[in-house]
Amino acid sequence: MDLDDILALAEASQPSPLELARARRVARAAQGQYDHSLAKGYEIIVDTDLVDPLTADVDEATRVGRAAQLAKLGTITWTTGGGKTQGSGRLAWSDEMAIIFGHAPGTLRLTPEALGQLVHPADVEMVRGAVKAAWEESRPDEVGFRVIQPGGSIRHVHCHLEILTTEGEPSGIIATGVDVTALELARQEHRRLAIRDEMLCADLAVQDTVTGLPTRSYLTDEVDRARRSTGGALVVLATEPATRLPDALTDEDQDQLTAAVAQLLRTIVGAEVTCGLVGSGLWGVLLAPPDKHAEAAETLAARIVDTFRSHLFSVRQKTMRLSTWAGLVHFGSGVLATGFDLLVDGEHAARDARRNATPITVLDQPVADKDRTDRCRSRVRRAVAANRFALYAQPIVDLHLNQVTRHEILLRVRSDTGDAVAPWAFLDMAERVGEILTVDQWVIDHALELIGRGAQTSHYQVNISGKSLADPGLLTYVTEAIHRHNVKPECLTFEITETALIENRNEALAFATGIRQIGCRLALDDFGTGYAALAHLKFLPVDLVKIDGMFIIDLCRSPADQAVVSNLVELCHTLGIRVAAEYVQDEETIELLKSSGVDFAQGYQTGRPEPIAVSPEQQVQTIEFELSLLPQQTAMG
Repeated sequence: MDLDDILALAEASQPSPLELARARRVARAAQGQYDHSLAKGYEIIVDTDLVDPLTADVDEATRVGRAAQLAKLGTITWTTGGGKTQGSGRLAWSDEMAIIFGHAPGTLRLTPEALGQLVHPADVEMVRGAVKAAWEESRPDEVGFRVIQPGGSIRHVHCHLEILTTEGEPSGIIATGVDVTALELARQEHRRLAIRDEMLCADLAVQDTVTGLPTRSYLTDEVDRARRSTGGALVVLATEPATRLPDALTDEDQDQLTAAVAQLLRTIVGAEVTCGLVGSGLWGVLLAPPDKHAEAAETLAARIVDTFRSHLFSVRQKTMRLSTWAGLVHFGSGVLATGFDLLVDGEHAARDARRNATPITVLDQPVADKDRTDRCRSRVRRAVAANRFALYAQPIVDLHLNQVTRHEILLRVRSDTGDAVAPWAFLDMAERVGEILTVDQWVIDHALELIGRGAQTSHYQVNISGKSLADPGLLTYVTEAIHRHNVKPECLTFEITETALIENRNEALAFATGIRQIGCRLALDDFGTGYAALAHLKFLPVDLVKIDGMFIIDLCRSPADQAVVSNLVELCHTLGIRVAAEYVQDEETIELLKSSGVDFAQGYQTGRPEPIAVSPEQQVQTIEFELSLLPQQTAMG
């Protein structure tokens, strides 16, 4: 008997309503393909009328199995003697279903126990529940599950469950299945991409939140890319107030002034030119590829300086002017100087312009490496020797007690005019030229001196750069400072900043172990952004981590940040580590941090940094002394 004989035999019997519905679906699909082919202009070589093959004069199970075979589907059939009660019966599968389960036809005698072992253990109860529900309610159903093939491969199978009847009574179940692994993987990938799109956030390291301009790190990368390809010119502008207000500028004033300067700079250079914030009162403009006329960059720099000097900025409803100088560095493609080097050259050129009372200093090429490094090191050492630093205190809230229990001491650098400004550009330079240890030692000595003058009834934190941990004499220096200033070790926690800069893990571990042995504690700053930050939790005896502010600033609006924070908190608490959140901006964020289990909150919502005036009689419940990079959104403050 061939296929034509089977089709002719099928026409002689009336199908069930279920079979008719399936046949209509097949017919509609075939007709749609036929119409599509005609519309595309394909030549129809053979035209065959649609004939329902599901009408053979045989029992229902045989007809369903035959239809499944024609559609290259597999079937598993369980039949019983009839009635509502499941008793002993016959269990069999088609050759197609055996292949789907990874077995050659006829090589496995199918039993309920064997079938249960072939289904993935996590899906067995789900399959049993679907079969039981279909049998008890005498209704069709469907179920998707995974099977484990003999070699261990996992395949996804989708089955339609139908109840077989004999003389109106249930007599068995037949499952018609198909391997949907490719379809399931495509569905999972589609769902993953949808979640990834929802979770993907803007890179907060790219754009300064106050000015809207690119940050120092972004501009450094852009300069680096230009010097590797086209070459160009870099303009670095240095600004400072030319007129003084009666009172010192607050952080809010600095933010307002910074935003106004950024808006004016963008207006001058246009939207197509890359410009950004490179330091407190420092602005960078990148011209790449270079203009055909060398004087074009100098003309633009002069125009910016003139515009800045003549513009009236408004602060506290009063007007003020900015003194402005520019450093211009020309660089060709393929120069060895990095983007950071070129920014430093531009900044030094701007400082030279200020010192020489000229609007612009032009460098035809980058400075020699040795000269640049020597000048940077000299600048850091002079700042340390002249004590050109200031300490500011910012309160921290214990979220479990809902009150301020700590203060973080923030380092600020005094500018040429004596103003205390954010130190992040200065510290970046000190770390890159290997002078951060001298800054750390200044902070350790002065912080412990202040602590020793107090009652020491609280806990204090002193921050140390990860790069300084490579110095084998650091532990001895800290220990001697503790004894020299009569500070109780149990009142101190040393917080490691810039963990990505840890150069020698053995030295870092020796310092951390030694600090713990003398009774102090250990913390990690900017957690979640440094390389191998999770690895540090394994070998460093950490007591506290501070989640980096980039995960906190947009926490209430970012599902991705919420996922990162909640999982970091769970991880740290599992390891016995307390968690603090930086850069908290509003009450809504505080409530979300509480619900996530964060222990401490710090930011403008808990209080802005204020200058410290410490006297021997002054007592603070808890003070954290920390050398930390201020958020770039307070660039001029």
